[in-house]
Amino acid sequence: MKEKFVVLLSSAIILSALGFMFAASPKDQPLKIGYVNSGTILNQLPAAQAAQRKLDALMKAWSDTVDQMSKQYQEKVDAYTKQAAMMTDQAKQQAQQDINNLQQQIIAYRQEKVGQGGELDQAREKLLKPIRDKVYGIIAKVAKDQKMQFVFDKREEMAVILYADPDYDLTYKVLDILNREKAK
Repeated sequence: MKEKFVVLLSSAIILSALGFMFAASPKDQPLKIGYVNSGTILNQLPAAQAAQRKLDALMKAWSDTVDQMSKQYQEKVDAYTKQAAMMTDQAKQQAQQDINNLQQQIIAYRQEKVGQGGELDQAREKLLKPIRDKVYGIIAKVAKDQKMQFVFDKREEMAVILYADPDYDLTYKVLDILNREKAK
């Protein structure tokens, strides 16, 4: 929800700025705006695909660990439930403490691995930042070559553009340059 608000607020600010700039731009030089679909670009880049496979492998390993911890937790809960009537108060407290500790370990592990700022975010940043930087550089090059003043991103997951004329789509021009660089 917060992410959608930020996108809408950013879009409103950008559109306001564009309106101001268009009004202030000389009439003989029309404002040129293009867009790309960064999702399409990243889905077609082998380096990004390899990075995603590495991230998926990390997630699978962490998920397997959480599943194992959850299974152990459930076994302790089941054992406690079956034996609680025959336990002393001290043994019940100890068993409950063990169960609570295991539950806290599971929560802490999830937070450490996939929580905000966790290992997944760090790995994603480490693996994808160089790729994104290269893509953004190519986008800037294509935008300059096409004499665009602005380029927006129109991803399926979170479009900043509500409508775009396909004639101004720079996605495949960016992919073409990236593919030609890879071929060298």
